Amino acid sequence: MHPTSWPGYITRRIKSSFKIKLIVLLSCMVALAFALAGWMVYRSNIQLMEDEISKQFSIANEQALARLEMSFQEINRVSQSIILNPYIEQFLRENTVLPSDSYTEFKNRKYVEEQLNMLLVDAPMIRSVFLYNENREMTVLSKNGASGEMGADDLARMMDKLKPHRGNIIWGRAEAASTIDPDGRRTVLVAARRMLNEKLMPYGTMVLVMEETLISKVLRDITENGKVLLLEPMGSMLYSNADQSELGQLMQLTQEPYPRYVKMNGITYLFVRHELIPAGFTLYGGASLQEIQRKNKDIIQVFAAAGIGVILLSALLITISTRTLLTPLAHLMQGLRTLRSGDFTVRVRVDSGDELGYIGDSFNSMAEQVSELINKVYLAQISQRESELKAIQAQLNPHYLHNLFNELYWKLYGDDQEEAALLINAISEMLKYSLKSVQTDTTLGEELHQIRNYIKIQTELFTGEIETIIQAEESLLSLRMMRSLLLPVVENVFVHAFRDMDLDRVLRIKAYVQQEALHIEVADNGCGMDQTTLKALTKAEAVPADGNKTGIGYKSVLRRIELVYGPEYGVEITSTPGKGTVVHMTLPIQAAVLENGEGGNG
Repeated sequence: MHPTSWPGYITRRIKSSFKIKLIVLLSCMVALAFALAGWMVYRSNIQLMEDEISKQFSIANEQALARLEMSFQEINRVSQSIILNPYIEQFLRENTVLPSDSYTEFKNRKYVEEQLNMLLVDAPMIRSVFLYNENREMTVLSKNGASGEMGADDLARMMDKLKPHRGNIIWGRAEAASTIDPDGRRTVLVAARRMLNEKLMPYGTMVLVMEETLISKVLRDITENGKVLLLEPMGSMLYSNADQSELGQLMQLTQEPYPRYVKMNGITYLFVRHELIPAGFTLYGGASLQEIQRKNKDIIQVFAAAGIGVILLSALLITISTRTLLTPLAHLMQGLRTLRSGDFTVRVRVDSGDELGYIGDSFNSMAEQVSELINKVYLAQISQRESELKAIQAQLNPHYLHNLFNELYWKLYGDDQEEAALLINAISEMLKYSLKSVQTDTTLGEELHQIRNYIKIQTELFTGEIETIIQAEESLLSLRMMRSLLLPVVENVFVHAFRDMDLDRVLRIKAYVQQEALHIEVADNGCGMDQTTLKALTKAEAVPADGNKTGIGYKSVLRRIELVYGPEYGVEITSTPGKGTVVHMTLPIQAAVLENGEGGNG
């Protein structure tokens, strides 16, 4: 298969196979659930790591500031020792006025320098000590390193910062001369202080010069992968490991809430802030999140690889597990294909008792019922064709008989035999009425007219006089009803009810409307029926397909009403042996005009 045709082939296979659709759908659901869980774990991991790093870095930042406090206290202690040394105070006061001779001045200076060196033995972080008299003239210099005197501008700036303070140390940065640096200058830390005696009388100014390592060594742990900014009490920068392009951005962070994230040169830092009270130093520390981001990328790759593995494993497990579930479905599909081809004898194998097993049993039952129904319909169609042929043959001769009776009627009427002619006319009308199909509706008036014809024939030819009472309002005669519903009932009266009676025979037929239904009662005073006969008579059965339209039995009347009008309509019979029978028929009201133009003849 050509590689370019693979997508279309796969798409067709997915569309045509429920099994593949199920596997793909379940695999996608597993993948989606795994991706959602992975994303939540990833976000939770980032949050936990950032919270932990923020906590740990905040602790480290606070500990570094505590160590700086110890260094600042040591410098304060050394400066206090220098200030309270009486020999140094005496030398600076004497140096303010003109000295008596050079030798005495030299000897006193050397003595002061020795005193300073003794004090600085325990403070190696101090590289140089500059002592100025009240005239701002440098009087003593104790040097323990490469740093020399700072520039005049830096010195003037430090002296100005000392004006509002009495005895407090003022910190700053300065450019000092250096004998080892290539450009002859070095950035140093400067601590300046007004020198006050025990009576708080000023007698000079002390300037201590220190290397930046005083701070950088203490902050080494937090500067390896981060940025720091140390501000002295007056708000100026004292130390920072950031380059010149980052200093401006760092100085803008002093007013922001903390902890917070800052991105500098493409790297995100987590900054915390701590203040040294009461000294007033403020330390801003920023930890780089680059390592966290790298680890998180590794976690994403691990999750992606694990996700692919889970999806493949899930697809394999789903394929294996669904084979048992989908086998009954495959059998059912094969059975449906066979059934669709016309073979209704097919049955599927049912191996389980679950929902698919129930579907298989239902399929087998449905196939069996459909097969039986087809056989019944086929046999019914054959029987219907035979019945139609018999009906046509049965209707052919009565049609000619109707014409023959019609000619006989006119011959008798012409011979002045009116009674015989009317009798022949009644027989002819009943024959014509019976030639129409029982499925063709008639009216109540026409049905009653044919009953009169039937009674006339019976009384004239066979049974003698019978008192007949027919009660029906004129408005009811046009109501539609099925053909030949009353004739079988009246026929039963003559055949059974009056079979042993010669006198006082009464037949009453009454039609009325009540509760939105047409009610017809046929009552006689004949011999009546016992309960056994009544029960056998009221048990409806199918109409016999013998083609005899006028001989439809009483049971066929019950069946026809039930099939056409429904169970809410029907026939009720009450009978007492020796006293007579009442047949109560309930029919729907159908007042529409008949299509064949039949009308009531009441």
